Amino acid sequence: MTKNDLAKEVAVSEKLCLSTAFKAVDGVFRVIKEALGKGEEVTLRGFGTLSVVQHEERNAVHFKTKEPIVVPARRTVKFRISKELKELLNNGIEL
Repeated sequence: MTKNDLAKEVAVSEKLCLSTAFKAVDGVFRVIKEALGKGEEVTLRGFGTLSVVQHEERNAVHFKTKEPIVVPARRTVKFRISKELKELLNNGIEL
C-alpha cells in the first residue's frame, strides 16, 4: 500500500474529501519525520513505537575482495510492534 492508497482508504473510511485526507496523511508523516529528526520517540498506541537508534562505526570485510572496510556511524529508525498488532498478525483476529 502506498501513501496515496492510504489517503484514499482514509477518505473512504472516514467519509472525508480526498484532498483533506491527502493533507492529513501528509501532515501525520511530516510530524513523525520531524519528531524522529529531533531524536524523539513516536508511540502510536495499538500500532507500535518508532525510535531513533545510533549505530557506532565498525570494521567489516568486503565479501568479494576480502579487503577491510569501515562502516561509518549512523542513526536509523527502529520499529517495535505493539502487543495488539502482534496478536492480530499471529492469531488472525479480524478488525
